[in-house]
Amino acid sequence: MFIAVWTFIALAVTTLIYAWLGQGGGVSGLIFFGILLIAVILKVVLRGLAPSNPDGERLQG
Repeated sequence: MFIAVWTFIALAVTTLIYAWLGQGGGVSGLIFFGILLIAVILKVVLRGLAPSNPDGERLQG
């Protein structure tokens, strides 16, 4: 769910950059994949801070 939300955020920002700056696919694509890269890095960091048990639930404590 985390990556799906970030994908929609990336699409929204990409659309705004395309409409506002009038930049073509190159700039918009870099923005899109840059935001997805940030999302993946965040997911890895958050998973390292709060690992899940085999059932997929976050550990408390």
